[in-house]
Amino acid sequence: MAVKEADWRPLAAVAGAALLVVLDGTVVAVALNSLATSFQVRLDQVVWATTAYLLAVAAVLPVLGRLTARLGARRVFVIGLLVFLAGSGLTALSWSVPALVLFRVVQGLGGGLVEPTAMTLAAGLAPAGRMGRVMGVMSTVVNVAPVLGPLVGGLLLETGHWQWIFVINLPLGLVVLVAVLAATRADPIMPDPARAEPSDAPRPDLPRPDASRADVPGLVMLTAGFVAVLLALNRSGEGGADPAVVLIGLSGAALLVLYVPYALRLHRAPALDLRLFARPGFGPGLGVMGLVGLVMYSQMASLPLFAAERFGLAGLRQGVLVSALGIGLLVSMSVGGRLSDGVGARPLVLSGSVVTLAGALVFAAAHASLPPAALYALFVVIGLGFGATAAPTVAGVFRLLGPGEQAAGSTALFMTVQFGASLGVTLLGLLQTVTDDWVRWLFLVVALAQAAVFALGTRLSADVSHEPDQVLSTSGQPPHLSSS
Repeated sequence: MAVKEADWRPLAAVAGAALLVVLDGTVVAVALNSLATSFQVRLDQVVWATTAYLLAVAAVLPVLGRLTARLGARRVFVIGLLVFLAGSGLTALSWSVPALVLFRVVQGLGGGLVEPTAMTLAAGLAPAGRMGRVMGVMSTVVNVAPVLGPLVGGLLLETGHWQWIFVINLPLGLVVLVAVLAATRADPIMPDPARAEPSDAPRPDLPRPDASRADVPGLVMLTAGFVAVLLALNRSGEGGADPAVVLIGLSGAALLVLYVPYALRLHRAPALDLRLFARPGFGPGLGVMGLVGLVMYSQMASLPLFAAERFGLAGLRQGVLVSALGIGLLVSMSVGGRLSDGVGARPLVLSGSVVTLAGALVFAAAHASLPPAALYALFVVIGLGFGATAAPTVAGVFRLLGPGEQAAGSTALFMTVQFGASLGVTLLGLLQTVTDDWVRWLFLVVALAQAAVFALGTRLSADVSHEPDQVLSTSGQPPHLSSS
């Protein structure tokens, strides 16, 4: 069944919002020097503008499933976008570093609601036979936007006013908000498993929990544990791993470990339903995406540093290899998503991981001798392979989920990716402190991660069966499109 033209309008709207939020999460990286100069403080003080944003996003993720179940994905999406825009306007008015950090927290809280909820809405709008194509669009936005962030930030900084990095979100965000409200209708509240009709019930391979009460202890354990671990990883990557940071990280890890038996014994719906991991292909899919986060963000953080060290590049030119990676990603994620509708995720992930592994080994061995043109071509190829692992895996994960499970799947997916991303940046910081040949060792780790992706890819579901005329939505009904 061909997708009707109208079916793509709400997808374009939610993808636009995700693009705006993901760009903002990375665009500030290039503005840190300007912010330090403007506020007349040390660079390590303004770094908290980025760290606070990421931690605020992390704090929202564990509660997202409950919010979506109570309010509906569209409502949460719109609330998150409004909070994000309010944070953007306030950040542009910042008069001190504490104010800047506080308002970035507001931005992060909104962004943490928007990005995964956009994925949930996109999955709900996907016709069953086009899940790969739709999730390919969203995966391209989520993964290519961080590549564009530093480039966009560099261009905006050429105005001489760092405030533009945040002010630009306001008109763009309002356009996206109007588009979302016009292209989608208010969806009903997500079905409560305790009251669901048989057609909306969870799949038979999972017990049917009592969802009448919120899992407050679970939310506290997940949120505190996840934020503590990410805080420790981020501080370690910045060279700030002191005993207090280590203690925070270990405490957070302990909370996450304790959450596992707690959630499995709970008789009501847990904050994050770990029983989804019993479904064949779900756990391996999240494992792949965690490694995608590690590889993606370690490359994004390391390639500008390599370009500056090896070729003496500065400013926008430092991002030349990141842009090459982005070109490959842009092509392979969109094409890979479409192909996965026919062949499933497994063959694409296996072939993509082999290409990425080979490219990482070549760069690790020859980065000091290859000319710029050859390096640029190499990272286009790496991007082509790497993108073939991400979009099909996301589509495969969402194919395994019923309508009432998509919010939980989005939460688990984004938590996994963010953990992998923090681990990748931390790894870069640690390698730079222990060896001068950090580029070689980092990309050997990238190659090892791709070998792990290959191993996990053999366990991905190959089932792409679907009812051609069935359209999934977050409410279990056809997508709520406007009649105009």
